[in-house]
Order: sequence, then C-alpha cells, then structure tokens
Amino acid sequence: MISHSYSWALSIFLLFHPSLSDENPSNVSCIESEKFALLEFKNDLTDGGNRLLSWNSSNEDCCKWYGITCNNQTGHVSEIHLRGSDHRFGGELNPSLLNMTSLVYLDLSCNDFGGNPIPTFIGSLHTLTYLNLSMSRFSGEIPSQLGNLSMLRVLSVHNVYRSVHNVYRSDQYAQKVKSLWWLSGLSSLRHLDMSGVTLGKVFDWSQVNRILPSSLVELYFSSCGLPPIRPGSALDNLSLLSILDLSDNNFSTNSIPSWISSLSSLVSLNLANCDFSGPIPAGLMNMVSLITIDLSNNQLTSIQTMLNSSPGNICNLREINLSWNKFNGKSLLEVLTSLFKCESSKLESLRFAASGLSGYLPPQLGNMKNLVHIDLNSNSISGSIPDSLGNLQSLQTLELKSNSISGPLPDSIGRLSSLLRMHLPYNSITGPLPDSLGRLSSLERLDISNNEINGTLPQSVGQLTKLMILNIRNNLLTGVVTEDHFANLTSLTNLLADANMLRLQISANNWEPPFRLQILILNSWSLGPKFPSWLQNQTNLSILYLASTGISDNIPSWFSTTLLSLQYLNLSDNNLSSVSLKDLFCSKIDAEQKQVIYLNLGNTNLSGVLPDCWGAWGTLKLLNFQNNNLTGEIPRSLARLSMLESLNMRNNKLSGELPVNLMNSKSLQIIDLSENRFIGGIPIPMGGEGTNLKVLSLHSNTLNGKIPDEICRLDSIQTLILANNNLSGEVPNCFHNFSLMTGKANPNKIVLLAGNEFMGSAWLVLKGREIGYSSNLGLVTFLDLSGNDLSGVIPSEITRLVELKYLNFSGNRLTGRMPEKIGDMKELEALDLSMNELEGMVPLSMSSLSFLNWLNLSYNNLTGRIPSSTQLQSFEDWSFVGNRLCGAPVRLGCERRQGEKVGEVGEGGGGPDWRLVISIVVGFVVGFWIVVAPLMVSKAWRVSYFQFMCDIWYKFYDFVVKYSSNKNVSL
Repeated sequence: MISHSYSWALSIFLLFHPSLSDENPSNVSCIESEKFALLEFKNDLTDGGNRLLSWNSSNEDCCKWYGITCNNQTGHVSEIHLRGSDHRFGGELNPSLLNMTSLVYLDLSCNDFGGNPIPTFIGSLHTLTYLNLSMSRFSGEIPSQLGNLSMLRVLSVHNVYRSVHNVYRSDQYAQKVKSLWWLSGLSSLRHLDMSGVTLGKVFDWSQVNRILPSSLVELYFSSCGLPPIRPGSALDNLSLLSILDLSDNNFSTNSIPSWISSLSSLVSLNLANCDFSGPIPAGLMNMVSLITIDLSNNQLTSIQTMLNSSPGNICNLREINLSWNKFNGKSLLEVLTSLFKCESSKLESLRFAASGLSGYLPPQLGNMKNLVHIDLNSNSISGSIPDSLGNLQSLQTLELKSNSISGPLPDSIGRLSSLLRMHLPYNSITGPLPDSLGRLSSLERLDISNNEINGTLPQSVGQLTKLMILNIRNNLLTGVVTEDHFANLTSLTNLLADANMLRLQISANNWEPPFRLQILILNSWSLGPKFPSWLQNQTNLSILYLASTGISDNIPSWFSTTLLSLQYLNLSDNNLSSVSLKDLFCSKIDAEQKQVIYLNLGNTNLSGVLPDCWGAWGTLKLLNFQNNNLTGEIPRSLARLSMLESLNMRNNKLSGELPVNLMNSKSLQIIDLSENRFIGGIPIPMGGEGTNLKVLSLHSNTLNGKIPDEICRLDSIQTLILANNNLSGEVPNCFHNFSLMTGKANPNKIVLLAGNEFMGSAWLVLKGREIGYSSNLGLVTFLDLSGNDLSGVIPSEITRLVELKYLNFSGNRLTGRMPEKIGDMKELEALDLSMNELEGMVPLSMSSLSFLNWLNLSYNNLTGRIPSSTQLQSFEDWSFVGNRLCGAPVRLGCERRQGEKVGEVGEGGGGPDWRLVISIVVGFVVGFWIVVAPLMVSKAWRVSYFQFMCDIWYKFYDFVVKYSSNKNVSL
C-alpha cells in the first residue's frame, strides 16, 4: 500500500514539475528582486545544518542556490525545495515569498516550525500548483485562504507521526479547520492529504460531494476523527479517484459501506483501524481496478462472494492486508476461495497476521507465483508446510510465527532463491533441518527458534553468505558444530543458539571466525573447559551469553580490553574460581568506556573480596552474583550506582553492615542479599520521597534490632522477606502504607528492568520450598518475618493488606489474639503463624478465605472450635497441632468432657454458650409448672394423678414377678 502511494505521488511530481534540478541549466540569472526576497525569507529561518550557506548576497545567481529552481526562459524562481532532513529548518515564514510571482512549487515539509500556524499569506501565492507543508509541526487553524489557490494540484498538510507499530498525532501540534468549504474552490486539485488534521466537528458526509473537488485522484483523510459514515452517503462525484485512505478513523459502523465499490477507478484502498465489522462486501473484492487493499485492524469476519461470478477481478489484486481481524475458526482456503481459483494470480503481498485463522496451509499457495510477502503470524494454523511453497521463486518474506505448524521443514524450501527473511518461531516444527537451507543464497534472517527441531545443525548453513541473523534457540538440536558450519557466514551479526545440546569443536587453536558478531548467545552449549580464544576478534560484541557452557578457566587478560562495546554479559553456571576479582572489575580502561548494563556471574565459584572500584560501572542496571563464595563487605562504590535496578548477591559469605545507600536508591527495584552473614540493623530509608523498590529479601542473615517504622516508606514494596535473623521488638503497624499490598495501586504482571529488556526475578521460600518467580513476579505479594524474636501482638492494621497472598510470622514470640478481621485478606493463599504464643479462638472470619491452600497455626495457645468452612476443614490436623482446638479437622471433638468447666469448649471456645444455658433453664421452668400447677389447684386432679401412677406401678410389679417365675421353671 505504501509503495503504491509513493509511486502515485511520484507520478504527480513528474507530471506537474517543470524541472527536477536544483540548479538552472541555462545562463539566465535570477531576478534581483526575488533574490532579495529569498534573503529576507532566509533571515527568519533557523538553519542548524547550514544548508542555506549558498544563500548570500555575494553569490549573485540565486537560481544556483540550494533548493532553488528557476524558469529556463524568464529567470523567475519557480520552485523552492526546502524539505527537512536530519537537520530541520525552523523559525517563521516571511511573507517576502509574495514577491515570487511565478512560484509554482513550494515544499517546506518535514521541518520544525515550533507550533506556529500556517501563515495566511500563502493563500495569495496564486501561481502555486504544488504545496507541501506536511510534518513540519505547524499547529492551530489551517487558513481557509488556501482555497484561493485555484491552480493548486497538490496540497499536503499531513500531520500524523508514524512509528513502527502506532499511528499518533501530537496534541502539541494539533491542526484543525473551521470549515471545509474552501476546498470546493480548488477546482484543479488532484492530490489532497489532510491526514492527522482534526476534521470531525466540521465534516459532513451528506455534503462531501459538494465539498471535495471532482478532479481528485488521491485523497488521504487518515486519523482525522471523521464521524460515522451515514447510510446513503457516498463519494459519487469522485469518478477519477484512484487512492483513498480513510484509515485510523473510528467509524463505529456495522460494515464497510457498499458505495466504495462504485469508485470504478480506485487502485488503492486503505480502511485500516476503522472499527468495521461483519463480512467484506463481495463487490469490494471484485473491483476491476483495485490493486492494493488494507483492511487490517478491524472486526471483519469473512469475505462475501458473488454468485455465478468469475474470480477474474480479484485476480488483479497485488497487495491484501487483512491482519488483526476476526476470521475465527476459518481456514485460509475458506477465506480466499476466489483468490485461489485464479489461473494467474498477480498477488504479491498476503497479510493475515493475528486474524484467528485455523486449518492448514493450503497447497494452492504454491500457485501464486508472484507472491513476495506472506505474513500469517499469530494464528492457529496447524499441519505442515506444503512442498508447493517451494514454487514461490519471488518470495522474499515468510512469516509464520506463533502458530501450531508441525512436521519437518520440506526440502523444497531450498528453492526459495529470493527469500530474504524466514520467520517461523513458536511453532511445533519437528525433524531435522534440511540440507537445502544452504541453497537460500539471498537469505538474511532465519528464525526457527522455540520449536522441536532435532538432529544436527546442517553444515550447509555455513554457505549462507548474506545471512545476518541466525536464531535456532530453544530446540532439540544435538551433535558437533565445527568451523565448517560458519565457513562463509561473512555477514553474520547475530547468532542466537542457546537451549540446545550442541558442542562446539574447533580444530585449530588460532581459528578466526569470518564474521564480526554483535550478539552471541550460546548458553548450554559445550564450549569448555578453556575460555573460547576465538572471541578475541569479536570486537563488535554488545551481547555475550555463555552460561552453562562447561568453562573452567580464568577469564583472559584480553577480555576487558577487547570487548569495549560489551553491554550484556552472562557467564553464569561455569567455574571461574581462578578469576582475580580485581583484574576483572578494576582494569585500567577509562571509566567512560564501561558500557555494561547487565552482568550475570551467578553460580561461578567466585571467591574473595569484591574490590571497591565500581565507579567505572555507571551504566550497570542488573548485577547477579548469587551462589558464590564472596566475602567481605559490599563495596561503597557499588551501593552508589545510580542506575542499578536489580542487585542479587544471595547465598554468599558477605558480612558487615548493609549500606544505607541501598535503601535510599531511587532506581533499585529488586534487592536480594539473603543467605549471607550481614550484621547490624536494617538501614533506615531517609527522606520523604518514595522509592521504586518492589522486592527486598534479607532473610537468613544475622541482622538485629527493631524493624524500623521508616521501612513503611517503601510504598512500592510487594515482597518483603526479613526471615531468619535476630530481629526483635514489635511488628510495625504501618504496613498498610504498602500500596500494592493494600490494593491502592495496580500491579503489573511482569517486573520489567533495563528499559523492558529483562524480566525481574526473585527466589522466595514458600511452604518450605524455594521457588523462583520471574514471568509473574509482579503479581506476587509476600510478607515474611518468620524466624526472628519479634514480640507483642499482631497489629490489626495487617488485615488491610487485602492483596497480600503469602504471610509468614512463624517462629517468633507474638502474643495476644489473631486479628479478628483476618478474613478481609481474601487473596491469602498461604498463612503461617505457627510457633508463637497466640491465644484465644481462631477468628470466625477465616471461613471466608476461599483461596487459602496452606495454613499452619500449630504450637500456639489457641483454644475453642475451629470455624466451619470447606477450606479450613480441608487441611490436615498438623496445621492445628500444639493447641487446644477442637472440631474438624482435628480428632478432638467439642463435646464436654469429665472435669471440664462449663463453657470451656463451647462454640468458639471462649466461654459458656449462654443461648444453650438459657434455653435449658426456660424449658425446665415451663415443663415443671405445666405439670405441677394443675395438681396444686385441683384436689380431684391430684387424686386421679396418684391413682394413675399406682396402677402403673402395680402392673410393672406383676410383670416382674411373672417373668422371674418363668425363668426359675425353665432352669
């Protein structure tokens, strides 16, 4: 779509320009008055790039000045070409241009006029046929005086700034109009581009035929805030229109209007991101002249077909973009049935990314011999890649990322001699790679990562002389890789091959690779035991990951001096025990040359004291030294790194007091110093400003003293672990200041670091096991103060942490009752209050903790009945052992036992059940007087009652006597 737009603009440029040269080819000199007018115009411009150096009075012929073209016959200035480049013009536009009486062409696009409005005097340049003021940061109202330019054929006030994935308009430089009626005066206009100009309040679909000149060939109204298209409205008078761009307007209509198919001259149509829904009209896909169509980012569901119609018209299409629609459950064959019937399809670009397609890749794709681009990323397409795909000799890009494609890559793939980019990651491709890959002589990028490809890496890959990016990471490749695999990869810059089971075997010690890499990721390869010497000539490396590669060696002296551009280094899970920390971190290289952002030397057997020379590492953002044998204190210069976002030094032998700087850092988000030998108290955060700290783990040290109330200034904290220290005093009652735990701030699922390049990670002890979190770390809320010497009551304010998932206060000397409103913490998944001195009953509110899957209240002084709930009764009795609790799930029932006092084990266990006592007393009194009162009042009733009782007694006596006699006889 874009390429055709530029071709049409170029054709108009060629059609309407008398000259393409910046210099006058004849000997005719410029008009003196126009020369002075140009100098006045220059005086009000800012020219940071000195591009107007030739504009000076000593240079007499202004026709030879930069950007100026004169008429060959008259010498009048006819064209001004001042389009911005790396250096933009700015300042103001001087009305001296009015002296250019023959000016037909004015291009001031892509400059920076700082929000100044387009000057009204431009509407008086009556000879203009071409006016381009686009992308020059004008703002305010577009003057209606432009409607006076009756000879104008090209008008562009385009104001949309495009990035790779977004289209946006800067409010700072917003442009608008009071009316569009002035456009009707531009009777010669062929090209109109007002993209990004706010038109919604003045645009009327019922009047559009009267406003827009019937001479229009190209119309761009992208991102203009146009109102919904009214039924019955149409652009009937634009019979010459060949390019129509209405993209990035929210029309909120049910379907694409059918009148578009009546534009018989239409060559290019862009309706992307317009919120259209329903099927694509059959008439649209059968337009005779249509070559490119972009309907991406809508809610379209299918393509209508005309009954008894031939596929002839759709066969003329060259570009079709239906990405980001909702063809849910439909196959590519079903959606493009008519297109696949073409005997000779002209289609060059087929884009259906993220459109909900399923089914298989149809073999008919191989019949579209003109295909250059295929983009079917992010669908649910399954099955294998058909052999017929090898027939596409013109194919340059093949995009099938994030589908369910299975089976091996066909050998026919090697016939794609024009292929530049093959992007197949995140599928289920199996089998070995075909040797025919080596015949892809034009290939520049190959990404087959995150599949299930097995076998060895074919040696033929080494013949891809134009290959720049090779990504085979996260597969099942095995075997040996030699220098022959890289023999002719002279263009290679990125090699990503980690998470395979490959072994690099270089026969020559002095091997020099033919490439100069920028990115090298070989984690989990077998490279050791020696440090790879062939890295010495890779002086362009910015990313080097060699984790778990079996290296057991010293880091060579050339390492820090050769890899000056290195920004990301991961040598974790190797054996670097012989490395000198001072040589590694304190080289004599100038501090300004240190560019490292990410440094991971975790689990490398490093030992010794960290040197205090970290001032040279000012760009460092992530530092990982976990699981080593480091000793001594944390260097002061390390604690002062102003850009550090994640510091992981867990499981070392570090000692001394914690640096105060760490707790006051505005950049740190993760601090893990657990499992060391730190002493002293917890550093107090200073000042009133909040920090960005999200994870603080200091467990398993020998810290002492109280937990300072100032720790609550860490309002962004979501994981606080102070377990297994010697901390004393009371639990602070200010934890409700933690905004993420209380729900006052919304969490992000992923904690992103270093400009979103890394996911933050942390190791947390949960349910007695150490668990690592990374992809969902932002959703983990964790408070662990266990294994200390804390006393006093659990503050009731703790129950305001309604988003807390894991709470552990076990192994302290906490007293008093459990917080009554603990049931308000409805997100709790794990609660451990064991081995304290808590008393009283288990709060009834705990019955509402429906997500609770781990509970330990053992070894306290709790009494009474365990509240009834499906969740609480599902735990084992060990969760409650060491208390005086009764009722399920413990075996002890809650009925009264001999020797117990009344009320000792009633409901809740906190005293007698007064409702039961009162009921018994009332029942006894009522029953007694119902029987006794009548007997006291009436003598006859008394006589009858006692007579009745005597009769009962005698009958019972006679029965006993007879039973005894019979028993003696039988014996």
